[in-house]
Amino acid sequence: MTTRTDAPAADAVAHLRDLREHARGLGGPERVARQHARGLLTARERIDLLLDPGSELPLGSFLTSGVPGEEARTLGNGLLTGFGEIDGRPVGYYASDATVKGGSLGGGNMLKKTRIHRICEQAGLPLFALIQGGGGRITDVLSSRFAGVPGGELGERLAFPNRWNHFAAVLGNYYAPWDAADADFCIMTQNSNLSIASPPVVQEASGEFVSPFDIGGAEIQGRVTGQIDAVVPDDAAAIALLRRTFSYVPGNAWEPPPVVRCGDPVDRREPALREIIPDRLNRAYDVRKIIRLVVDRDSFIEWTPGYAPNLVAGIARLDGHAVAIIANQPSRKAGSLDVPAVNKIDRMLRACDAFRLPLLSFVDVPGVIPNVEQEHHRLLTVIYDMAIRRIRVPVPKIAISLRKGYGYAYPGMSASDYEWHTIAWPSSQIMFMGPEPGVRVAFRREMEAAPDPQAYLEERAETFRERGEPWIGARLGYLDDVIDPADTRPMLARILEICRRRMRPYR
Repeated sequence: MTTRTDAPAADAVAHLRDLREHARGLGGPERVARQHARGLLTARERIDLLLDPGSELPLGSFLTSGVPGEEARTLGNGLLTGFGEIDGRPVGYYASDATVKGGSLGGGNMLKKTRIHRICEQAGLPLFALIQGGGGRITDVLSSRFAGVPGGELGERLAFPNRWNHFAAVLGNYYAPWDAADADFCIMTQNSNLSIASPPVVQEASGEFVSPFDIGGAEIQGRVTGQIDAVVPDDAAAIALLRRTFSYVPGNAWEPPPVVRCGDPVDRREPALREIIPDRLNRAYDVRKIIRLVVDRDSFIEWTPGYAPNLVAGIARLDGHAVAIIANQPSRKAGSLDVPAVNKIDRMLRACDAFRLPLLSFVDVPGVIPNVEQEHHRLLTVIYDMAIRRIRVPVPKIAISLRKGYGYAYPGMSASDYEWHTIAWPSSQIMFMGPEPGVRVAFRREMEAAPDPQAYLEERAETFRERGEPWIGARLGYLDDVIDPADTRPMLARILEICRRRMRPYR
């Protein structure tokens, strides 16, 4: 029998140590320096910021693409995957390593992504994506092995909706961005871009010469498309926002959202709320002042502030419990609903569904913008589809009617939902359309024939305005209460406590 010595074992350990250094995913000092010169962190540095210190458990460190001739230094294969903890809560992660083949997607890292998705889905673990890369790795996917992508890397994510939560940060150039489209919360840094095709692919297909930022830079995605929930300055700010947002929400569909109380009294009254709504119906104000006075102090995180600014959306805490928020913004387009605003509402409804968050709606809406452009953007279908989702999402929906509640935009803001609660301030006005426009449309001939058309308009409009006050709706049971604005926070906290007990369990 041959006796083993310590020398071969030591050599094996040294060899393992060398391989693990390669597998850590760094493509060499020059490429790391290039990443840093662009103001970007490496995949390892991003993971270290995301996870609690000492909590990381790598997965698939040595997996290669299986392509003959693969260099040893590409063992990390442009993607790092594994598990760890955020504030003591278990999570999965994958991080693009742009120092190895630009972080492009090849056969090996598609397999790694499929596996981490499957494990997180089965375990109910939230999954975090720190993504940067050059799309498909042409040398890998220019073959029939690409046939496995739709049923694998994509199909794995799409097969099980509403079971585990997915967060993503775009931290550089990123193409074929299915991760961003699939994420329940997705952000990007100011110097990043996000698009299906890279400029060379666009040029090959159409002959257009464009920059990546013209296609999908932060300005485009944050203000034009609304596909990104937030734009932040750099990698560190992005990862900090991921961690903060995760502290509001559950990891999967079976868990309730975390409760984090900050010492803000639940019975805090705010007399200042009585002074925010202007006396004149058509005068603007900033609805975010109301939101911040009602929710727990410093807890409001606004989503997509640059997209559809006529609607404010985000998440906050009320008595430590996380809530989603939508609110008409009278300072932009008078708070009217248009296609982008309805898309934004639908985005928040999907977040409510994924994160099991109640929806608070602050309503001051003069209606839907009825012009040719909006009609040509499928306004009817967009509103109808959103209304269906609003009814089907099984979370509490509580509306506060602040001032105007005109036309079908009023139920579009989830107001007077038969199953849930709607309260009103005394300043609330609810009717099919504004008093003056209503008179001009319904009594046009009578107004034109009147000796003083303006006096006729004002007299008729005042009659309708009185009928739109909240007392009639409250007497008929369409409003659950009319309250002093100062009592909004304690009233909402009590309503939410009852509503949480009525939430339907996910299956």
